[in-house]
Amino acid sequence: MARAEAEALLDRALDVANRELALLEEGEVDEAAVLAEDRSKLIERAWNSGTLDELKPLRDKLVQLQSMQNRLTDEARKLHARIKEELKRSRQETKRHAGYGSAMRTAPLITSALSRRG
Repeated sequence: MARAEAEALLDRALDVANRELALLEEGEVDEAAVLAEDRSKLIERAWNSGTLDELKPLRDKLVQLQSMQNRLTDEARKLHARIKEELKRSRQETKRHAGYGSAMRTAPLITSALSRRG
């Protein structure tokens, strides 16, 4: 019974990992984080569901999960690099706009050098 339960849990974890990857590819980080937590809990439950001898036949599923983890990590790194680049571009735009703002400032029409006595 423990093996069948563990296998079902690992199948669910693979399904969650595929949905998580899709969300990461779409840039939906918050939703992917929720699924990552769910996936972690499923794997932990599968690991705790039986003895090591009972889980040995599930090696292929565990290897698939390891492969999926590598894909998720790669996608997260790509997303991180993309966000970092966008932040860099945003900072450059902010500096550029600030430069335009200071260049466009005009001298006040009435200066403090004029006499108030008229």
